[in-house]
Amino acid sequence: LALCTNWPPPNITETTLPPPWKWISEHKAKYINNSEYQCDLKNNFQIQYEILRGKRLKIATFPNSKPLSWVTKEINGTLIGHGIAFEIVETLRQRYGFTYDVVIPTRETLLNENGSIIYMLVNGEVDMAAAFIPVLPGLDEIVKWGIELTQFQYVVLMKRPKESATGSGLLAPFEIEVWLLILISLIAVGPIIYGIMMLRHKLCGYDSGVYPIPTCIWFVYGALMKQGSSLNPDTDSARLIFATWWIFIMILTSFYTANLTAFLTLSKFTLPIKRIEDIASNEYRWISSEGSAVEYIVKVDNDLKPLRQSMLEGNGQFMVINIDEIDTILNYISSGTLLLHDKNWLNFLMLHIERSITDDKERCRYVLTTDPYLTRSMSFIYPKHSILPPLFNPIMLSYMESGIVRHLQTKDLPEAVICPLNLGSKERQLRNSDLYTTYAVVVCGFSMAAAVFTLELLSRRTGWFASADLARGSHDPHSGMVRCEIAVFGKPSKTIYPFSHRDNVMNAASATHFVFHKSSSSSSSSSAFVVNARGTDTTIASDSSSPSPFSWLKGKSSLRPFQY
Repeated sequence: LALCTNWPPPNITETTLPPPWKWISEHKAKYINNSEYQCDLKNNFQIQYEILRGKRLKIATFPNSKPLSWVTKEINGTLIGHGIAFEIVETLRQRYGFTYDVVIPTRETLLNENGSIIYMLVNGEVDMAAAFIPVLPGLDEIVKWGIELTQFQYVVLMKRPKESATGSGLLAPFEIEVWLLILISLIAVGPIIYGIMMLRHKLCGYDSGVYPIPTCIWFVYGALMKQGSSLNPDTDSARLIFATWWIFIMILTSFYTANLTAFLTLSKFTLPIKRIEDIASNEYRWISSEGSAVEYIVKVDNDLKPLRQSMLEGNGQFMVINIDEIDTILNYISSGTLLLHDKNWLNFLMLHIERSITDDKERCRYVLTTDPYLTRSMSFIYPKHSILPPLFNPIMLSYMESGIVRHLQTKDLPEAVICPLNLGSKERQLRNSDLYTTYAVVVCGFSMAAAVFTLELLSRRTGWFASADLARGSHDPHSGMVRCEIAVFGKPSKTIYPFSHRDNVMNAASATHFVFHKSSSSSSSSSAFVVNARGTDTTIASDSSSPSPFSWLKGKSSLRPFQY
């Protein structure tokens, strides 16, 4: 009779009318057969609407998954389901006329283990699971998924770092690769300039000067500091090299200054976690909820393999997490532990946390990562051979396509982002940590100065000095004449201090004459030549009557006097 659209007939009162899903009594059946009653069969849609009427379903759900689904217990022990999932179930109940009992699994996990919600479905203990359960690989053979209701993105909730992951202070404007290239250029450009000048000197003759390598290196450093230079290259190739380096430094310093200003005023805060591999490589401690997609994928699938390795190392665990236990959750996060969950649930958690804080300075101590590490579709779940999905899917599809599910997810959340990554309302003040690089530069500079000062003291106290090897080949156009003077007069006996330009200048200024000792190879008798240091006249003192060694220099104006 349930298949007849014209049941009951008009001559049968409602009080004697049996329910359409029950067998009628024998005398009623005889009465119907003897009458002129003709049954008009219902179509498929009408049958679908009537097939569950009066049935009592067993529906399993997670008890602590606010705001998606949760369970309360009444005084008589009856379990009442709440949340978005049971708002959908209520719509289905009104449409199909069934009733239901709420069943809670003893274990909140998606693994096919004893007491889990999957185990209850496989063994026929419940008729469906009314919860937002992620569609997971490997379960298609034992259960049947409903229509996709929404998609969940899984992110990380962490304690807000004090410093941005991009760096702080003076090193922030450039990435590490840029700094390495700048360092390489500072080391390489000096020898390159010297090599090009040397090559030009050898190919084009000895009419061009070549600055030594230390001078070229100091020019490179001085140009970086915009100190200018007293060097005056006398060839076009050297001038182009110098100009190229100056232009490069000008562009580099301009970009650095602009980026540093932008960083200190409108810096974009970044987190140290961008990928799931960062959690494992940096050995962060983390927790996640039992029954979540994270637990199943970490233990069964390979999409989150780094987290599995981290869990095996003792850095991660799965536990029952209740959104009402805020203090317990905050104890974990405040200690540096990461919380891995879906973004919608974490937004509600952030909302509860911020509402519980009264001091404005203590707000936004926690932050969510921006990029999800996992995305999964969510749906209801049924036994493998259940007839419920074809009945429920059309209504649930209309829920999804009309945006009702999305509205129910976000209706209790504010439109603005809760504690965004970049807190635009807070002023960016210069912190002491921004000057760490400055302190390091000062310490390194003073340390190097102290080391050089120590070498200066050692050179003065021990008498150690650098003897200028003037006999070696030099690229000075006058070096040949200097060697002639050394060959005639011998090397100067005046001490040259390698680390003190002031001592060298004072020695040269205070000296009234320089004493040259002639080499023993040139004459067996000792001779001393005294050269006036303040005038052009030359006085020669000798213990022999040999002709003056300066006589061959007379009339040769191209020769310059020996200078220090």
